[in-house]
Amino acid sequence: MSIILEPGVRLIISKAEEKDLPEILELQRLAFYENSIRYKDPNMPPMPQTLEELKEESMGQKFLKATENGMIVGAVRGRMDGDVCRISKMMVRPDHQNRGIGQKLMAAIEAEFNARIYELRTGHLDEKNDFLYKKLGYVLTGEKEKITDTMWFVRFRKEI
Repeated sequence: MSIILEPGVRLIISKAEEKDLPEILELQRLAFYENSIRYKDPNMPPMPQTLEELKEESMGQKFLKATENGMIVGAVRGRMDGDVCRISKMMVRPDHQNRGIGQKLMAAIEAEFNARIYELRTGHLDEKNDFLYKKLGYVLTGEKEKITDTMWFVRFRKEI
């Protein structure tokens, strides 16, 4: 899928391949770095993930990437768990945020599945993510999961 974000800027959303994983791992660390500072935990998930762990994780999921001028600027993962599509690790390069890339990635991963329910988790202090997910029709479920001493995941859900 090719999308014109602004004049002269074309975003391409496509399936990620194994050869993309090193660049996606680098993007993941860059995208979640701000969170590691916010939560005062440099080893918070997914910061310490290795390439081997990422390869293993990607096997059971649909994995999409967003590229601009040949550079991966965003990614998202999703998988079916019963009748629920679980979306995870939606990320956009910090210098490419607030341009609609996250919205386009979310729409693309949702379109990959014929689910009635979509769920995702985000950190309890991630106000930008909260705003985006609510804008896309997700609602907080009230469920919380302690991840580290300083971080809780909150769950969002969207029913079609």
